[in-house]
Amino acid sequence: MALTKCSFCSYTYDEWFGDSRNGVPAGTPLSVLAGTVCSRCGLQGVRHERQPSPKYAGQEAEYYDQFTGKAGISFYSDWLKEASQAPTVLELGVGTGRIAIEIAGHSAQVCGVDWSRDMLKIAEAKKERILKDHPGRFELIEADVMDFDARNAFSHILCPDGMFQHYTMMADHVALLQRIRHNLQEGGWLAVDLLLPPDQAYWQMTQHKKILNNKMVYKKVEGETSLSRQLFRCSVSFETYTDGTEQSRYRVEREYALMTPKELALLLAAEGFQIVKTYENYGLSTPWQTALLPDMISPDQVLGPTETLEELLEAGELERAVPYRKEAWMNGGYPLDGAMAGPPAHRSVRMTILARRQ
Repeated sequence: MALTKCSFCSYTYDEWFGDSRNGVPAGTPLSVLAGTVCSRCGLQGVRHERQPSPKYAGQEAEYYDQFTGKAGISFYSDWLKEASQAPTVLELGVGTGRIAIEIAGHSAQVCGVDWSRDMLKIAEAKKERILKDHPGRFELIEADVMDFDARNAFSHILCPDGMFQHYTMMADHVALLQRIRHNLQEGGWLAVDLLLPPDQAYWQMTQHKKILNNKMVYKKVEGETSLSRQLFRCSVSFETYTDGTEQSRYRVEREYALMTPKELALLLAAEGFQIVKTYENYGLSTPWQTALLPDMISPDQVLGPTETLEELLEAGELERAVPYRKEAWMNGGYPLDGAMAGPPAHRSVRMTILARRQ
């Protein structure tokens, strides 16, 4: 994160918010503060260390599945079923095991790694309930993915839900891909989810979920995106109400690397991976062609430069073209122009990149 702490005097500094006590404005890099705000260490040398993102814990872990739902489960399950042999799968940042527990049913072996003890407790409970007849098929390991060294290489490695972006430094991205390559079989598959925030400097979203008849949980996300830092940051708040009265509030701040599919593709290629496919929102929407490699772009139409639909019909080859759909688009109208449902102008997007180790 942009939060740093001095190992000598424990002075902490957050580049996003500055230092109100010392009059340092928000957005001031740590590097320009040397000799200005701390008389003990002077903010010089290598004493200031970046702090890791907070572990998922407390109500964030407790309510994680309630708000993440089934996103990606069927996508990854269907993808792994295409393997010629029962795959061996490593999921980095396995969390509550919501994906891993589902794919363990048709995989030879699934290993989930996470450093959050609270999340792994939930995953372990699922394992005991769902895989009680095959407990050895799903292994959970508490560890930092940066340090994880598998006993045997896997055929598939998953990095879902923006796990890769929890690391914000380029050096960390390179080191993580090298670690992934080490734990992946030659010719093995890698899947990485990229989270692209709304294309606004400031944004927010709210969800709520009824847990029990008298218990309601609200989740509010307030975010900020910085193109110059290539980061986006969000504050996630959970408010729990019982019988309409607020009982508790939990808040955590998270920081993510702001990456595009192009940037990740170049990084993967540099580390010996071949990009095979890119999906948007697990295939529920179509990526812009500008986000794809040249060999992934399908032609806009299959008609020849002078052919017409009528000519294809006469030749009995109408299956080569997309049939004309009259009145397929009906946006507009007076006085509430655009009131019909459509894609939001500033929506967030999840991109999934599939690659193979060369």
